[in-house]
Amino acid sequence: HNRCMNRRHALLALASIPLLATPSRSEISQPYKVSLLSGGMVGDLWQAGILIELEPEWKTYWRVPGDTGIPPQFDWAGSKNTNAIEVTFPVPSRFRDVSGESIGYHDQVLFPVSIKPQKADDTVQLQLNLFFAVCKEICIPAKAKADMLLNSSTTNLQIEEWRQRVPVNDGTSPVSAARIEMLKDKPMLALNLTRAVEDIFVESDTPAYFGKPRFDIISSEAWLPIWNAKDTAKLKNVPLKLTLSLGNSGIEQTLVLN
Repeated sequence: HNRCMNRRHALLALASIPLLATPSRSEISQPYKVSLLSGGMVGDLWQAGILIELEPEWKTYWRVPGDTGIPPQFDWAGSKNTNAIEVTFPVPSRFRDVSGESIGYHDQVLFPVSIKPQKADDTVQLQLNLFFAVCKEICIPAKAKADMLLNSSTTNLQIEEWRQRVPVNDGTSPVSAARIEMLKDKPMLALNLTRAVEDIFVESDTPAYFGKPRFDIISSEAWLPIWNAKDTAKLKNVPLKLTLSLGNSGIEQTLVLN
């Protein structure tokens, strides 16, 4: 996995190089389009969406990109009348290619955004600088700018549809227990499940990466390989944030390994 980390560092280094392609050239070769969508107000929050449309067979990344790739970075500097801006992530998919395993989205993704204005009766001016990566056989760093006034009272059905795909913490515990097991000298995260799920994505404040789960239907368990963790004992008492995919929706659960 050092090769994958090197690839990520190379992408980050490339991102600091100004993109000097002429407009006509970039329109032809650019495999993505980024736009901001406006929604109405829900309670005291404005709703918006960041839509990334990709050419066929291209993909972009989740906030944990897998063992390759980089997560999207949202910069809202220059926005006006914003007190707080929260970007949420729909349930991702898992991909496997020659460079390893990655987590993200293909075709298109809309990241729902909630904005708390400083002055409720005033319009909100959003200004987004987005840095992300897109991949087909190769990965390229991508930058996009978009701005928009929020002053519409109508809801946007596209934003609402993608908001339904954002995992929720509904108080249920699809995972009833977690432990670390060794399988052929390789560390695994073993999870006891109370319901069937399609995939499980794990986040922690450690370098550890948790790979694609293998489900054992008889024992109702999921086993995820652990990579980039030299000493799995250091995962004890570390909060693990689980995103359990149910297809077009998901559940979030946080647990601690004892």
